[in-house]
Amino acid sequence: MTLSSRLGRYAAFALLSVISLLFLAAGGRRALAQTSGAIRGGSLPGPLPLFPADNWWNLDVSQAPVDPSSAALVGFVGAGRGMHPDFGGDSAPFPEIYGMVYLTVAADQPLEPVVFDYADESDPGAPGRPPGYPIPAEARSQPKWIEGGYPGNAGAGGDKHMLIVDRDRRFLFETWDTRYNAAASRWEAGSGAVFPLDSNARRPDGWTSADAAGLAILPGLVRYDEVFGPDPIRHAFRVTVRSTNGYVWPASHRAGGTSGALPMGARLRLKAVKDLSGFTDPVRKIFQAMKTYGLIVADNGTDLYVQGTYDTRWDNDVLNPAFAAIRGSDFEVVQLGWQPTGGGGGGGGGGAACVPDGSTLCLLGNRFRAEASFRDYAGNAGRAGAAELTSDTGAFWFFGAANLEMIVKVVSFCGSGANRYGVYAGGTTDVEVALTLTDTRDGTARTFTNPLGTLFAPVRDAPFSCP
Repeated sequence: MTLSSRLGRYAAFALLSVISLLFLAAGGRRALAQTSGAIRGGSLPGPLPLFPADNWWNLDVSQAPVDPSSAALVGFVGAGRGMHPDFGGDSAPFPEIYGMVYLTVAADQPLEPVVFDYADESDPGAPGRPPGYPIPAEARSQPKWIEGGYPGNAGAGGDKHMLIVDRDRRFLFETWDTRYNAAASRWEAGSGAVFPLDSNARRPDGWTSADAAGLAILPGLVRYDEVFGPDPIRHAFRVTVRSTNGYVWPASHRAGGTSGALPMGARLRLKAVKDLSGFTDPVRKIFQAMKTYGLIVADNGTDLYVQGTYDTRWDNDVLNPAFAAIRGSDFEVVQLGWQPTGGGGGGGGGGAACVPDGSTLCLLGNRFRAEASFRDYAGNAGRAGAAELTSDTGAFWFFGAANLEMIVKVVSFCGSGANRYGVYAGGTTDVEVALTLTDTRDGTARTFTNPLGTLFAPVRDAPFSCP
């Protein structure tokens, strides 16, 4: 070991010691996280779009190859079939609505246990948290908290998806066939999944989610704030077709085996030559995203129904004819299962190579990628700056490179009884933090979070497999 490497290692150990002393000096002092209750259609935690930039929802597929069977697959859907916006505002009779409801909650939202019909493929709660989903009590008897509009105790039909974002801990909770069983005083659902917002972790192969494909729902919805905001839309949209045939990456679950149909996870892309000049600016923004990011087949339903959020500001007198003017023949199918070079985002299919930069640490021979994001008390959010200390240790800063606020270390215990890679992290901050480590060998990712207003709790875990 060279003198410089020894000094670097000693510096890292010294910083760890200082952090430990600060933890002790804090004497368990904890501040209360800010809270404002459950908010329907509330502001989503940045940075946006949801999930990392290399997540499958956020991949630019404008240059991805066309599948050799594209014409036949589109023909099965229907070359003359018009597209339809499966979202809007209020419907009739009351309280029926168009589109998906989503809500945001604070870290102190009480967790409600949920009994799942498909418990073996459902998440009982968020990673590292007690079991339960942060469902507001109002959803039991009040309308418009659940897809379809009816309250949880109404006994209504339909998919009844419920989408909840813990904006402090940065988790997305989603359930399907959500209902409140008043006789048993409990929430029940067909299935449920929890997604860390800073992770590309994919569902295990064969597992569903709240969606038939095993994907998250919220990141694929058309949202009013994006359509009428100043920036381009930077993600794909969720689409249904009447029948499917197996699944391909990024999906993890099948819901049919109809010969000639698209598989779950297939991506339709609006052809680059399609003229969009005759549409209004907001509609053109939606359609341009279909050219750049495409539509991902996520569920069985009606052919070419594109899902969006419930919002009374939508004007379906504009949306419906505009969408209907886009036909099946205007789309092509991206090569089934296509991933960018290096494997793209998400576990289960290999991970992208780690490239160190100002916000990314590459540890243990570039095998492990470490990234972090933060949000402060004023609502400012962004990616943390990164500083490598040794080959296995690095630090992150939020407000200035001279003010290191978090340190992370990856240790190999391969060949020992544990036979795992260990992760240690500590910090001197009480802002909201999400630390994500990814094993680039297989794409497995693990996110550790710290709520706003809470002194950073030390991390000690062994989430990654050897060799």
